[in-house]
Amino acid sequence: MKFYRAAALGLGLSLALTSCGGTKTPNGGQGSGDQSGSVLTIAIQDEVEGCDIQQIGWENVVQSLLYEPLVVFNPDLSEIQPAFAESYTVAEDGSYIEFVLPADAKFSNGDVCDAAAVKASEDRFLALSEYAGDLDAVSDIEIIDERTIRYNLSGPAPYMWASLTSTYGGINNVAVAETMDDAAFNRKPVTNGPYYVEEWVQGSQITLKRNEYYKTNNPNVTNKGALTFDTIVVRFIPDEFTRVSELKSGNVDIIYDVPAASISELKSNPDLTTYDYKQSGVSYLNVQTGKGVTADVKVRQALSHAIDREQIKDALEGVVTPTYGFISEAQAGYSAAKEQELAQKLAYDPDLAKSILAEAGWTDSNGDGILDKNGENLSFELLIPSDRAAMKAAGPVIQNQFAAIGVDAQIREYEGSYIKQLMKEDDYVMGGRNYVWNDADILYYVFTAASGYPWDDPAVTAAFEAARVENDVTARVAAYEKAQDLLVDQYKAISVFADNYCVASKNNIKGLVVTNDGRSWFNDVTAE
Repeated sequence: MKFYRAAALGLGLSLALTSCGGTKTPNGGQGSGDQSGSVLTIAIQDEVEGCDIQQIGWENVVQSLLYEPLVVFNPDLSEIQPAFAESYTVAEDGSYIEFVLPADAKFSNGDVCDAAAVKASEDRFLALSEYAGDLDAVSDIEIIDERTIRYNLSGPAPYMWASLTSTYGGINNVAVAETMDDAAFNRKPVTNGPYYVEEWVQGSQITLKRNEYYKTNNPNVTNKGALTFDTIVVRFIPDEFTRVSELKSGNVDIIYDVPAASISELKSNPDLTTYDYKQSGVSYLNVQTGKGVTADVKVRQALSHAIDREQIKDALEGVVTPTYGFISEAQAGYSAAKEQELAQKLAYDPDLAKSILAEAGWTDSNGDGILDKNGENLSFELLIPSDRAAMKAAGPVIQNQFAAIGVDAQIREYEGSYIKQLMKEDDYVMGGRNYVWNDADILYYVFTAASGYPWDDPAVTAAFEAARVENDVTARVAAYEKAQDLLVDQYKAISVFADNYCVASKNNIKGLVVTNDGRSWFNDVTAE
């Protein structure tokens, strides 16, 4: 699976003066149970866009094997912990974050990875990456000493942790990058992660070799040094059933992007192990509020009550989890209490939906099964993304649920990028969209003017602006609860579900960790 702005993303910290230190375990560079010459083979759907995290817009497991961020989230996104950094400190007033690097930190080619090297990498990120705006609160990066680097901030910016803890927070060897053109470095970057690129055969596979200098302070893994496998081969297999067949036949050890139709089969296979995780976000229906039949908030409210999410889940054979709010349980800022509250408020109730439409003046005056008002049918195009499997499958189910309350929704399938463009041009009534980002801050870029869409409600915008700079963890969750309430009151969008994903491996592969939001840690992986 490819992730846009994904991997390990963030949560606000209380900005009391805080220090967090990781355990350093001496390791000569070999992981526990070293299997020299051994090969681990992984199959994924999408060939990498590139290997330099600072030049690409999406990433997958390949980049997570090439890079180590300074800090990382624990599995449930509740705490930021050291990773490449030995420790970090957050100023009481939120004016800076300071990272202490290990004394012997090195890149995969053996070059020293000290504070100057980290600063050079972050400066390159700010100059080159399309996600440089994630660190817009960084006023400057200061070298305190050769092991200590300080990010001076213009103001509280807990949303910034989302980038710092992600693969995009990994470190490049800029000294090497400056000797190569961007295209060459994008093929073979020199990085600080557990592996480096040996060969990339386009259209086929990428071969990664073990970085013997790699060390981590991540407290969630036992092996802090070089990983077990000498080589990891990542094969690009677009056809989903071919990936499954290659796993079952033993030609690959681990597959990502398990197709929904194969999940049950693989889970019941005694020779395989499966790992479940969820979409860090939701799939939703974006609704026109400014014109047409959905300009009336009562119509939007009725449409929300017309959707039976449990029926959609059953129709999709359980590969989605129904959602009512706009933050999934695989995102920092999630509130189980708010999700439960919204599930009651927005519950499927076709009789209530019909009643609300009747109050708004919609009746079936000619008995054709479609409600009408002042000579206009309650009819519109329902834009469904053809490249989002779950939403594509859910489209006809939603269409039938709308028909049950007298609404004529005519499905039109387009690629998601085209639907997004239509929405930016305000040329739509309702359409399926989704977002993936492990932090609730993504909502600021979906439901305010920062999205590029024309819709902007001042109260909703103010609520999301306040939430994204709230540093106290508990207060931040409460702020997002308030923002969701304001958004729901507008019935601007209808949250439908979060995708359930699956990774599968052969049973002899032990020690793989897949967190609820989809991050993979290979530090303790062995083959028995």
